[in-house]
Amino acid sequence: MTDRNFDGIAERFKKNIYGNAKGELRLALCWRELCDKLPVLNNGQNLAVWDAGGGLGQMATRIATQGHSVLLNDISADMLTLAREDIETAGLGANIDIRHADIQSLATDKAHQSVFDLVLCHAVLEWVADPEVVISALVAGMKPGGYLSLMFYNVNALILSNMAKGNLYKLRDKAFSGHPGGLTPPSPRTPEQVIDLLQQAGVEVIAKRGIRLVYDLMPRAVRAERSLDDVLALEWQYGADEPFWALGRYVHLLCRLPQ
Repeated sequence: MTDRNFDGIAERFKKNIYGNAKGELRLALCWRELCDKLPVLNNGQNLAVWDAGGGLGQMATRIATQGHSVLLNDISADMLTLAREDIETAGLGANIDIRHADIQSLATDKAHQSVFDLVLCHAVLEWVADPEVVISALVAGMKPGGYLSLMFYNVNALILSNMAKGNLYKLRDKAFSGHPGGLTPPSPRTPEQVIDLLQQAGVEVIAKRGIRLVYDLMPRAVRAERSLDDVLALEWQYGADEPFWALGRYVHLLCRLPQ
């Protein structure tokens, strides 16, 4: 496996992943979690932020709107083209440095080592060949005392979903990878695996939240009858509780590098 590049299908990615309620919920919950746990985002300070593998730049744009300086990178030139259009439309070009590069190579540049107050890496680990190398690269960019916001596609949610659908052969064979070339991630991760890699890299996990727990457990017909605001409220109510944080379609971990 190689790290997935979305060149050639960036427009389809934008429409299918973010042009619906699923994408809205994911962005809204991640942003609320960051604002809730990191009040420094909104207190007037100018933070150095790295949006690693940030693709279309939605989180980079939200961060930059708060006055922070953001480095946005991705291996997909097509994704960054779409991101740049939205960033320039929002008048944030001076706040966001866009780099066409992979996470691993940026981390080897001394100019990017131990300089970021906050590193974001959302929905990337499930698309890369070696999550350990990527996590090490992310941590290399963090200042002592800095934070890492890491979100990944969760295999626990896929197991629950396939149980509900009666996909017995998939469950038996643990066949949860998406088809090559599609938009379903090929390498969903377990929370235990990711937390172990984070601890090996020297960061402590200070908050855990399941993202899209309630919504993804609802039958499609029920989703259509429920207000997105009501679903969002319930996602927030239950998402950080045991055992639910480990059952969301995505898991968000907020981590800190000790001083």
